[in-house]
Amino acid sequence: MKAAFGPYLSAIEEELRSILAIPEGPAAPLQQMMAYHLGWLDQGFEPVQTDSGKRLRPLLCLLTCEAAGDNWQHALPAAAALELVHNFSLIHDDIEDNSPTRRGRATVWSVWGLPHGINVGDSMLVLAHLALQRLSAGQTNTATVLAALRLLDETCHKLCQGQYLDMAFEGHLDVSEEAYLEMIGGKTAALIAASAEMGALIAEAGEATVHYREYGWQLGLAFQMVDDLLGIWGDPSTTGKPAASDISSRKMTLPIIFALRTSRDSRHLAELYRAEHLSESEVAEVVAILDRCGAREYVQEQVADYEAKARAALDAAAPSGPVARLLGDLAASLTLREK
Repeated sequence: MKAAFGPYLSAIEEELRSILAIPEGPAAPLQQMMAYHLGWLDQGFEPVQTDSGKRLRPLLCLLTCEAAGDNWQHALPAAAALELVHNFSLIHDDIEDNSPTRRGRATVWSVWGLPHGINVGDSMLVLAHLALQRLSAGQTNTATVLAALRLLDETCHKLCQGQYLDMAFEGHLDVSEEAYLEMIGGKTAALIAASAEMGALIAEAGEATVHYREYGWQLGLAFQMVDDLLGIWGDPSTTGKPAASDISSRKMTLPIIFALRTSRDSRHLAELYRAEHLSESEVAEVVAILDRCGAREYVQEQVADYEAKARAALDAAAPSGPVARLLGDLAASLTLREK
């Protein structure tokens, strides 16, 4: 993230650490495992500096709040809540995908076991709701707080629906691009859209709130498509994940869906994807098929298209002040990222 985002990111970090303050007593490791996942502690619960993630969702919340004319600090409880919801979903996603690593480190469940992993994720979701209720202590009126809580709950349900579809699509080679968009809409775009909407909601932006939500929605779709590219062609030393990890997991991502529909080698690709396990050479075969049919270029075109739609929605929202440029810069940085 560029230096201009620094004050927002520092405030987000401070708010998160306040919410996740480690209590004394025998239950302290529960919060410490959360702090480990967030990149603050090592496996021995000692302070450490690691990759803590992009903090995209809370940043969007603060930026749209300011762009809609309010003091962005008023939205800090909501920003923290959104980040905790995101990380709750990652902890459970790691379990459901049997993922041993995230951000270059062992996942919570792989260190402390499945039961603790589930409990840590559940607890983080509860803390997200408690964090959002901190809005009541500030200048946010009760009706807006209730609307924010409803938005968070609706978004959590969409996250679960998207994750269900992601798991249900595994092994099904007839997934259409329309079904894929519905899946990533729930799994990824819903929370990014809610983050942009939440900031505008707190700022009482009126009709512009719809446009801020649309900006987040289109950006979220583009964001997931970039993830699809990185899951196949990303540099493991940058992404923190094994090379072509999505292929090894036989994920039905957009490059695969495109290749199954257009490639001359679609039949062979289908045979490879039906296997229970892909060897390194077979993973390389899949990548070669994708390269030959132009799957990477197709997805890159889609990313550019959705980024343009996000920018059009942002223009319609008519953000005010220097933060308007930051929101545009954020869209560009997310679609050009390497991790």
